[in-house]
Amino acid sequence: MRCLIEPKSVKGTLKKSTAVFSGEVLEIRSGVNFLQARFRVERSWKGVEGEQVPVLTENTAESTHYRVGEKYLVFAGIRAGKLFTGGCSRTKRLEYAEEDLRQLGEGKSHSKSE
Repeated sequence: MRCLIEPKSVKGTLKKSTAVFSGEVLEIRSGVNFLQARFRVERSWKGVEGEQVPVLTENTAESTHYRVGEKYLVFAGIRAGKLFTGGCSRTKRLEYAEEDLRQLGEGKSHSKSE
């Protein structure tokens, strides 16, 4: 699957996304053609209120492969009323997201300590 419509800019992707947040994967559950990752939200830029949020992803070679204990910057759309990241998502591991984070700015903290 090729990504033809992905916006190049972080701001463009933020605008098109239903939810944008960073967080740690707590649990992964397998469905028929998808995986569901449950995240503990650390910061959010759009569409997330709670401290935890489930995100579905396609169970294909192109899709993001979440791992428990890893932290990600998630750009999620919506499908069938649930947050979803497909093969064309800008979602990436937090350690590779420095430039995206810089462009997104501060965001809203969800951690208890602040």
